[in-house]
Amino acid sequence: MTDTRTTIRAAVIGAGMAGQAHAFGYRNATMAADLADVRVVLDTIVDPNLDLASSVAARYGFEKAVADIDAMLADPTIDVVSVALPNHLHAQVLPKVIASGKHLFAEKPIGRTPDEAAGLARLAERSSAVMGVGFSFRRLPGLAAVARAVADGVIGDVHTVRGWYYADYAADPQGALSWRYDQELSGGGAVLDIGAHAIDAAQFVAGPVERVLDAQLRTVITDRPRPAAGGIGHHAAVTDETGPVTNDDVAIITAAFAGGAVGTITLSRIAHGMPNSLGVEVFGTRGHALFDSIAGGQFHVFEVGAAPAAVNGPRRVFTSPAHPYFTDVAPMPGGGVGTGYGEAFVAEIQEFVRCVRDNRPMDTDFAAAESMMNVVGAALSAARRGTPVPV
Repeated sequence: MTDTRTTIRAAVIGAGMAGQAHAFGYRNATMAADLADVRVVLDTIVDPNLDLASSVAARYGFEKAVADIDAMLADPTIDVVSVALPNHLHAQVLPKVIASGKHLFAEKPIGRTPDEAAGLARLAERSSAVMGVGFSFRRLPGLAAVARAVADGVIGDVHTVRGWYYADYAADPQGALSWRYDQELSGGGAVLDIGAHAIDAAQFVAGPVERVLDAQLRTVITDRPRPAAGGIGHHAAVTDETGPVTNDDVAIITAAFAGGAVGTITLSRIAHGMPNSLGVEVFGTRGHALFDSIAGGQFHVFEVGAAPAAVNGPRRVFTSPAHPYFTDVAPMPGGGVGTGYGEAFVAEIQEFVRCVRDNRPMDTDFAAAESMMNVVGAALSAARRGTPVPV
């Protein structure tokens, strides 16, 4: 019997944590019923650490592992490429992928500075291929449901925004001094590494940030041990030699949104007891809504006058097939079974694959990444200058 499905052959550049998350997404992409007409072929994992690339390829079912990016890009059978590399390497690798004409899905951020992001965004605009960026939290059903409720006017006009991302991956002062702690290599500490997701989530729900009113950045752990040779990730082996941390552990951004709201975005990579919590809470003229990824299978909504005053209050809503992405990623798609961090990577790759199949732009494109980076740039400027900075 002839297979009439559209075949999409995928390669992932970068075999670290983010690359493995992309590999997980491709492996599970065809869970979505509307992608039954697509055959996703897990082709290649690319990483200069060939042993790591081989182990990741074996774990996620990819056909091969290679160390040479250029050789992979020259392969005409590969249709889509994910790039998940340290921030400073994106400016070197993304132009190569764009020039190859292959569809591209890049992990955030696409650049370390607004100028770097703008240059890459302009290259992407000139390509006929689909260009997407991995703002995975947008694909969590609860956050997407809150964004939809706000857009539908359920809570009225938004006037106050509270966003946050608390993580503890850097809370141990003996954690290895990786590229994430170097301002030149990373482009920013908490303000960019996790701030990218929190800023995008706040803009997803409440609209674009128009001006950074104030930004406070602090480095709490000022020195860290240097990693041992070949060390990878947050838990790499370390040496006795230490080096300086040159970016922020904690950032607090006060912002004005284009729709008239004001709000704060609080970021910490040293938040003991909070391993991975991204949230958005918005207050409007007719109620409020709240989502926290650490309880990702639910969200909260309050509507003025929805019930008699004696019994009216915020409602806890469990995510279900009524909400975006849920049916496509839940292994048992019934209300209350929950979805989380892993399913968000599946959902974002599913949306990328749909866009490739349908030859249409992705909502989280390079322009969305540039918008986020402009807020980060304004926050860094406001922190230096002590004055408001327009985005």
